Amino acid sequence: MTNRKRIFVCLLLIIQAGLIWPVYAIFSGIKPMILGLPLSFAWIIFLLLSSFFLLLWYHLSEPSDSTGER
Repeated sequence: MTNRKRIFVCLLLIIQAGLIWPVYAIFSGIKPMILGLPLSFAWIIFLLLSSFFLLLWYHLSEPSDSTGER
């Protein structure tokens, strides 16, 4: 497993852990409001955007194939 893939898997697991009970319980309150959204909803939006940018980084950092064959 390459180093890039290990970083990707570790960060993805951290993001997913943020959506389950032990971590999500910290952010499950209604107050404070963040950009007009309750904290629990803003936390989910933050994790969703984090996973999107993580996938984007993983895709863009993929080494290019110079031969054109797969």
